[in-house]
Amino acid sequence: MEEGQWDIKEIKQLKKKQLVRSNLFMLLVFILLVYLFQSGHFLFIVWVLLAFLFIVLVHSIYALKTGNFIGTKTSKYLNEFDRHRSGEKGWKRTKIHEIVFLTVLGVGMAVLLYLIDFSSPPPNVSHAHLPFIGAWIGYNLGEIAKMRNLKEQPEHG
Repeated sequence: MEEGQWDIKEIKQLKKKQLVRSNLFMLLVFILLVYLFQSGHFLFIVWVLLAFLFIVLVHSIYALKTGNFIGTKTSKYLNEFDRHRSGEKGWKRTKIHEIVFLTVLGVGMAVLLYLIDFSSPPPNVSHAHLPFIGAWIGYNLGEIAKMRNLKEQPEHG
């Protein structure tokens, strides 16, 4: 789309809906992880998280290489808007940073698979959920800030 053809009100509404869906998904994941964690399925949790990271990484690499997005009509539309808003260089730089971060995180988790003895009893991990909650809150604050700044950001071409 050309500059000026984006309906900012519609974009904000779609981003709000996407944030609600993301939060419902995160709540489901959180409940599942708490259940698995309390059941002692630590190895399974790490493998599931590693698989999820790999899928997100492949999705990001695909988007960077082809410029196409995989997802719902809404997510594709919002990704195109974000790409247009950031400019091609900014969007590519952001995607590269995302890919590097996901790769480092995935390699770190893979190393943990070999270093941690999952057969021994786990240590007291009563606050193990706090990093997840912190990331969740950070994600929400970031998305809300992006929505509020939509009017203020200048268009890039």
